[in-house]
Amino acid sequence: MKPPSASREDTSDGQQPADRDATMISAGRAREPVVATTMEEIGRALEGRSLGPYRLERFVGGGGMGAVFRAIDTTLDRIVAVKVLSRHQSSDADMLRRFKNEAQSAARLDHENIGRVHAVGSDDGWHYIVFEFIEGTNLRDLVAERGPLDVPRAILFTVQVAEALQHASERDVVHRDIKPSNIIITPAGRARLVDMGLARVPAISDAHDLTASGMTLGTFDYISPEQARDPRAADVRSDLYSLGCTLFYMLAGRPPFADGTLVQKLLQHQQTDPPHIVDIRTDVPPGLADALGKLMQKSPQDRHQQPVDLIKDLVVVANDLGIDIDAEMSDPSPQPTVVHGPRPSPLPWLLPVLGLVAVVAGLWGIRAARQPWRAAPEREDVLGHADVGSGSALPTGGAGAPVGSRGLRVVDVPLVEGDVATLAEALELAGDFDVIELAFSTARDQPPLVVVGKKITLRATVGYEPVLRLGGADGGQGGAAVTVLSGGIVIDGVSLRSDAVRTGEGVLFALSPGADLTCRDAVIEMGRGSEGTAVASDAACIQAGGETSLGAGTTAGSTEPRRCTVRMERTVVIGEGTFLRAAADLDLVWSGGRCVTAGRFLAIGGSPRGLAGTTVRLALDEALFANRDGFATLVDSPALPSLPHLLVRAAGCRFLAPPGSVFLEQAGISQPDDYRTAIDWLDEGSRYEGMGGFRRIDGAAEREEISFSAVSQPLRYEPAIPGWQEGEPWDFRSR
Repeated sequence: MKPPSASREDTSDGQQPADRDATMISAGRAREPVVATTMEEIGRALEGRSLGPYRLERFVGGGGMGAVFRAIDTTLDRIVAVKVLSRHQSSDADMLRRFKNEAQSAARLDHENIGRVHAVGSDDGWHYIVFEFIEGTNLRDLVAERGPLDVPRAILFTVQVAEALQHASERDVVHRDIKPSNIIITPAGRARLVDMGLARVPAISDAHDLTASGMTLGTFDYISPEQARDPRAADVRSDLYSLGCTLFYMLAGRPPFADGTLVQKLLQHQQTDPPHIVDIRTDVPPGLADALGKLMQKSPQDRHQQPVDLIKDLVVVANDLGIDIDAEMSDPSPQPTVVHGPRPSPLPWLLPVLGLVAVVAGLWGIRAARQPWRAAPEREDVLGHADVGSGSALPTGGAGAPVGSRGLRVVDVPLVEGDVATLAEALELAGDFDVIELAFSTARDQPPLVVVGKKITLRATVGYEPVLRLGGADGGQGGAAVTVLSGGIVIDGVSLRSDAVRTGEGVLFALSPGADLTCRDAVIEMGRGSEGTAVASDAACIQAGGETSLGAGTTAGSTEPRRCTVRMERTVVIGEGTFLRAAADLDLVWSGGRCVTAGRFLAIGGSPRGLAGTTVRLALDEALFANRDGFATLVDSPALPSLPHLLVRAAGCRFLAPPGSVFLEQAGISQPDDYRTAIDWLDEGSRYEGMGGFRRIDGAAEREEISFSAVSQPLRYEPAIPGWQEGEPWDFRSR
């Protein structure tokens, strides 16, 4: 993406104007002078101000090269990272050349594992560089918080950084500051190399090299012996030494020479052999230990000569050990106690569910007649079949499944036949399609529930307002509060409260493929516990597929995946986390009510290589969706590379997200054309309020931002959120 036209650089600091091929120079303008020297002072002084077209929203950190801000590019309406050089450094000719060299070095590179530079400029005496803002956690913090990485992740991240170094080497760029804090791990599981502040390009002669002043550059925990002696002598083999020290950190949780003063560390890199990793980690295979030892050889001639040589060694190690370096390892979750009921044939309750699936699928036939904003591809991996029906009306739903013959009531004091004291006892007695009436108005603590092989309805008795605190008063012991392994559950007129999103896996409902969930006239509150209690990062109201599936993803005699089915009728969902996290195909119909969450409405992950991507189909009618992080995110990754798909029909809905957020976001390793066809959005009179953009695509190519005005299908968009007081609905007072 080309930057705006360049203006003349402010030269009031005595420096020469920038080269004509600089990415961008912003014109300065008179402002009240700011006196700041440390990174923290610069952060406080500039936070909230603008430099050129960039509004500095939040100071996020700094180092020897400058203060870094999360900012908004007001010209292109996107989030960026802006690094600002302090003024006392700006007066230093060497430091200013070094700062501009960072942008020039990064501008030479275009690789999916390297953070991209957008612009360089100055304003009001402040020099700055604008970078791609990368979501994620740096490797240093990741290891510090979670401990050393497992072997597959360590190999995967090392290969990705090596690929970035190979790309840089082919363009004659040496990074010279490889370390864990300069490697960002994105939510998609990709390692991104950032911060070219010490990078060197051959075009800079020795007379103007940033290291000619005699400075020793680099970080002492990860610096190569030759770079410590003479930074100008460092080449890609020096970066490989630093990558070896970083790999050691991934596996051991500390640098190879962690103790001693700065001088002692420099001497250790020069003279002392690093510890053997197998003495620290007995699970490190010999092949990986050998590759690590070769990376950290004192002499550059004894190391891998190019990053591609390291990549070949690591691929051989992975293949020899049978390790798929693209596979993510998940932490196993404790299983709740399973309450088994009768196991009649699933055919009776499957018939209405299949009818619902057919109706939802039929909605997509409307697209051809109405000429939507993009023609959807007719492909089996998106819709599940090549020819979709047409003309079906959206169900408004009150029709339920047939009611079983057994009448069960949960009451405070059982007095007559059919009355029981606990829901667990009722579930034990209930058969397929039985209704369990809740005849109490108090809040009851309910341990984790599991439904197997039957469809059960939990319904409020007329005149009562039952509340179930799912997972127990303390949020349970982790895992899901309600798990449906096979069969289904209907929640009718019942209020559910759960702090499950604050513990363990952070899931209220866990659905195996083929499971069914219906909520009618229900109120669901997620994670609204005591103040100061942390919310699980993967918190969700509903998890479809994943660890709870237990092989239940296919119908007997068939290899076709079974779809989860969710129906929400006049239901209110409010609280922390994301509403729906999908790892299995799913159909959802939402009619009336609202969903207000501190996360997103929907998150869909990729699928393992060789399998069709997860497809989620939504039919949304006359409902409100207020989601602080945006409506949906679709993420593929090296471990789960098959692209997820989203098909939506939204009629008369209201969608809210904070200004500056993105409504739909796609990220991962795929190509732009694949992402563009992975979402099909059909709007029928809905409203979109707040949020800064309709869609963001951040894959293997440059990030693409799609505004509401750029969508060919006209959408009713309002950049403000009228009708809400400041802070609502995100603070959950809006009931």
